[in-house]
Amino acid sequence: MTAEPRNDSIALINGDIYPMAAPGRADALFARGGIIKAMGTDRDILSLCDSKTIVLDMKGKALLPGFTDTHNHLLATGRSIETLNLRDSVSVEDIILKGRKYLNENSIGKDEWFFARGWDQDYLAEKRFPNKNDLDAISKDLPLFFERSCGHIAVLNSRALEILGVKSGFKISGGVVQSDEKGEPTGVISEAAVSWARLNIPECSEDTLARWYKRAADEMARLGITSVQTDDIELAGSIERVFGLYEQMELMGNMPLRISEQWHLRDEETLRSFIEAGSHKRHGEAFFKSGALKIHVDGTLGARTAALREEYSDDPGNRGIYAHSQGALNKLVSIAQEAGMQVAFYAIGDGAIERCLNAVEEAQNTVPSSSIRHRIVHCQVGASDIYKRMASLGVMADIQPAFVTSDWPIVMSRLGAERSRWSYAWKSLIMHGITIGAGSDSPTEKLNPFIGIRAAILRQDVNNEPEYGWMPSQRLDRIEAFSMYTLGGAAVCGEGEKRGTLEVGKAADIVAFMENPFIVSENELLKMTVGLTVVDGKIKYIR
Repeated sequence: MTAEPRNDSIALINGDIYPMAAPGRADALFARGGIIKAMGTDRDILSLCDSKTIVLDMKGKALLPGFTDTHNHLLATGRSIETLNLRDSVSVEDIILKGRKYLNENSIGKDEWFFARGWDQDYLAEKRFPNKNDLDAISKDLPLFFERSCGHIAVLNSRALEILGVKSGFKISGGVVQSDEKGEPTGVISEAAVSWARLNIPECSEDTLARWYKRAADEMARLGITSVQTDDIELAGSIERVFGLYEQMELMGNMPLRISEQWHLRDEETLRSFIEAGSHKRHGEAFFKSGALKIHVDGTLGARTAALREEYSDDPGNRGIYAHSQGALNKLVSIAQEAGMQVAFYAIGDGAIERCLNAVEEAQNTVPSSSIRHRIVHCQVGASDIYKRMASLGVMADIQPAFVTSDWPIVMSRLGAERSRWSYAWKSLIMHGITIGAGSDSPTEKLNPFIGIRAAILRQDVNNEPEYGWMPSQRLDRIEAFSMYTLGGAAVCGEGEKRGTLEVGKAADIVAFMENPFIVSENELLKMTVGLTVVDGKIKYIR
């Protein structure tokens, strides 16, 4: 059934509009049916309004295109708002005490799991991963699942290992189940083993999923995020539950932003079945759509599982972990490209990125498609030859700028001076002509886009360290930083022709700020307040 043509209209006047596109700033805009129809002076725009037009006087406030979060875990973000945050933990004992305190203050049913996230062994006094014995000191009765800040490593207590059936000799392809000298699991798992564990934890209720969804979606609208790409299969439990949740939310009118699901499909058989069912083309009416194929290629730098072309400087002989062989990766990419699916490679190390580019080149030779541009998420450890190849193949970069604020102290030791020079090298990406979008990877980092924008400009942590920014030659100017979250974000998501700038013919996805983000200092960016969020020409948040 075809939807009725829309005739609703909105006018924003007396503003300071930064369209992120030529010809530049304007005072007002008019949109009808969710599409920008005109931009110009207040008089121009008011002449287009009728008696039903919503007219808002912006009182000189700055307006920008709505932000895109290119890489997010929406349901996990919603869950994180109501679960234990271990981000500031300083020791294993600190984790234990926080876990006990949380249990004393919160009710967790006997059939429920106790989740927590945010610990990082590099910031713990013991400089080690917590293990099952540590978590058993919190509870032996409840199953505990405590994730590292990156989400690629987790530790389970004895009860959780028992429920999941993880015993001596247990193995997962592409993952690691750590064992002690006796061959018994220590409780520490990484990479594909973490994903496997999430999928095998008993499903939560539909009401719980809806609650997590609402917490995250409402917070995104409050922060000016008008579009997000998310990966939710592991938390939802199945492809159909993801579709069911988002299709229902859109049908009920409970979707305050555009949501595109990335599909973490791990093997050729699952991908083919997904495509044959037409799931890659299954979209909602306006706000929800089936998105890119997500492929994990390696691990993380902090855990020394990112795949490198040469060994780690602080761990001789270790080059990280590959989740797929080159042949398997080539096959997945070719299948996706033939079906018209973009691939979002999750690759951090230069070895992993090189393997992604090999797969793209192979796909372009065997299944040519001028309309599909793939992207590399994280894209942290680069090199001149890698960036030149990315540019020539049309591969885009989907970066998480906030990572530099937490990672910079370990990069030099992990990689040495030369490779560090090409790491988190966003200015170099731009200079090579590579399209860049940016996201939060929430809940790994906080949702607020201004955290990433400030990090891209200053390359400093919240304590303004290091003094001049880490690798200051890679600092971005303010326009470049905002572009990653507006036009760059839309382009990386394959929607640059429809949104990402405020231009006639594009979507009326708009955010207005109480302060001017191009005037305040870099550190004051963290205090920016969103006053209005408009998505598809409709008000989704107003302060």
